[in-house]
Formats: sequence, structure tokens, C-alpha cells
Amino acid sequence: MMYIPDIIKIKREGKKLSEKQIDYMIGEYVKGNIPDYQAASFLMACFINGLNERETFYLTDIMRKSGDIYDFSDIEGIKVDKHSTGGVGDKISIPLAPILGCLGFIVPMVSGRGLGHTGGTLDKLESIKGLSVNIGKTQFRKQLQSIGVVMAGQTKNFVPADKKLYALRDVTGTVESVPLITASIMSKKMAEGIDSLLLDVKQGNGAFMKTMKDALLLAENMYNIGKFFNKNMIYAVTDMSQIIGDTAGNGIEIMESIDILKGKCMNSAYELVREFSIMLLIKNKIYDKRKEALNAFNKVIDSGKAYEMFLKMISMQKGDVKCLKKTDLLSNRMIEIKADKKGYLKSMDVYQMGVALIHLKAGRFRKEDNIDHKTGIFMNKHVGDAVDKNETIMKIYHNGVYEEALHILKKSFILSENDVPFRKLIKITKGIE
Repeated sequence: MMYIPDIIKIKREGKKLSEKQIDYMIGEYVKGNIPDYQAASFLMACFINGLNERETFYLTDIMRKSGDIYDFSDIEGIKVDKHSTGGVGDKISIPLAPILGCLGFIVPMVSGRGLGHTGGTLDKLESIKGLSVNIGKTQFRKQLQSIGVVMAGQTKNFVPADKKLYALRDVTGTVESVPLITASIMSKKMAEGIDSLLLDVKQGNGAFMKTMKDALLLAENMYNIGKFFNKNMIYAVTDMSQIIGDTAGNGIEIMESIDILKGKCMNSAYELVREFSIMLLIKNKIYDKRKEALNAFNKVIDSGKAYEMFLKMISMQKGDVKCLKKTDLLSNRMIEIKADKKGYLKSMDVYQMGVALIHLKAGRFRKEDNIDHKTGIFMNKHVGDAVDKNETIMKIYHNGVYEEALHILKKSFILSENDVPFRKLIKITKGIE
């Protein structure tokens, strides 16, 4: 038996922890044998003095092994997933998963809920009447065997160490630590039974990583941990200085996702879905050339197979495929924000836009808050677009309470008299030969 204060002191003094010390600390905490105050002290020591790559790997692996580990090696096909570090309007996983399934991949995707000002894939999916994201290990496997695609949440037996540690980090000021973020994300991804992972690391004022330096530090940490587990890894640092695509909310993002799957939408969200599909096809040697991968992507869209796969996934997860109309997913109450002068849309404060969405009940201030799936924002203009006086910048879909959101959103963008260059969507990639 180890003495917990000794383990805390080692990291407090900036020294390296052994695998056994980390294993004991995390294992005993998950079992309930270590009180929160000692675990919090340990996390703060890690936050202040950091963890090196080997310590981060140990922590990730120990967290991964704290509950169920999925193994789908008996199911034929390459198992892939994509993880985003979080943004506003980030619906990319929703159309991407069924497209990847149509391209021959197996997609065991364990997603999350909204965090802070950022939206969550699970909240968006639950806009669809009846759809369940609470899928146990047996049903998860059955669905993968049947259609090859699952989009589910974290069960109580899936990486319970992460659930417990994250809840403590959230209330002890230890969230913004690259090693702790890395272990939290990668412990779940490495327990999914995947062969290949694409990391979408958001950077900009609407992301958790505001600077390119911080985004690259996190991307490299997660990439290297994935390599330790012998996974085919890719990362892309992508722009989060404006809303992704045209929408932000829950039901409204499902609508946009459907348009992407049907080939009716060619915006920045569509571009990310397309590029991520191509990256995974090339990385996993399905195709050698971009043109071949692009043709395959276009084929599953144009044939309607991608949307069919989406409907199959909804049905298998008890969702009502008849409830995908605008009236099912979006409020009929709407107000517009119009330009007070002519110019160009220079910039957006995406963080504040995320806060405005919480005021619209599209997100949560507290864990127990209920989501209104029918509220959201539609962007008529994007950074770089020309705007005439009195032209609509954005539309706000609300449930009757919108004053605070309206106040925030009116101040969330800047118009310039001068032409504004368009932002590069994908800034840096790694792992694509």
C-alpha cells in the first residue's frame, strides 16, 4: 500500500511519477478509497508542474482500463473515429459518421455533450424525436455489426475514471491543462476499439485553444499518445474564429447536417466533412490519390447512400425518421439582426455567440439545465462577405425569451469599410503522407 501524500509531494516538487504511483492514485480514487480533497491536490500539482509524455501515457492508459474496453477486431473493416476539441456550430461528426460508414469504414463513435460555450454532438442528436444515445456495450456491438455506424454517449462503465476526474477538475480550476485534457480525451478514444483517429483541434476565439501555440501543443500531445497505442493518427488544426457552416444550435444543426448529406450544402461545414473523409481514406490506404478519394466521397453523397445510412442509424437508435422536418427541429419564432451600415464582415466574437446560445437555452449554464433543441442561430453572412445597410447578418430562432441573447449577438461582430480576406479553414495537418 502506498502513502497518498507521498505521491502528491512527488508531483508538487515537479518530479516524475512512476506508472505504479499513477495507477495506485487513480485506481484507488475510482474505487472511492481516496477523498476528493486528496485527488484535487494531486490534480493541482499535475496542473502546475505538468506531466511529461511518458506520465501522460501512463495516466491515459490507466484511465482507459478503468472500465469497459471495446474490442471490435472480429468485425471486418477498419475502425475509425474523429474527435473535435469543441467549437460553436461544430456539427461535423453528425454527417461525417454515416459518410464514413458508406465508404466502408466501421465507426464506433463515443461523443460528448456541450461543454462551456461549445455545443455537444449528443445534445444535437437528441433533437431528433425518440433518438437514444444511451447505448450499452451489447447494443453498441449489435449496431456496428448491422450497419457499421454508432453515435453514442459515455456509459457509466465506459472509462469511469474520466467521468470522476473531469467532474473534480471542473470545480477545482484544473481544466485547462494539456496533459489532463489529453488523458481525458484519449482515454475514451483508445477504449473505443478503433484503428485510426482524426483529431480536429479548434483554434481561435471560439475555441478552448485561443492561440496556434496552444492548439499545436494539444494536437501534438494527443497525436503522440495515439501513436503510443499504435493507432493511425491524423490531426488538423482548424479555424474557430467564426461559426462553422451556417448554423449553431441543436435542431438547426441537424437540419444543416441533413443538407450536407443530401448534397444541398457547400459551406465550410461541408468542406470539413469532405476533407476529413478524404484524409481518413488516404491515411488508411483505401485510396492513394486525393482525386480517387474525392470521387468516392462524391459518389456516396450523390447516390443518396450517405443520407440513407443516417436514417438507418436514427432508426436503430430508436429515433423517429418522420420527425426531421423544419417544424420538428426549429422554432417558428425568429428575429433578424441587420447591418446598420454598408461594409464587410470583419470578425466575429464566437465565444460570446456561444454564450448567447446558452441564453437561448441551446446550451447549459449548469449541468442540470434543460436544453431547448429548437433554438439557434442562422448566419446569413460570414467573415469576408460584403454587407449592405439593412441586410440581414443573422437570424435568431428563439422560444420567446431572447433579449439577453439579442443584446450579446448585436455586439458579436464587427463591420469594416475595407475588403476583408477570407480565413483559411484548415490551417495545419499532420499524419497525411
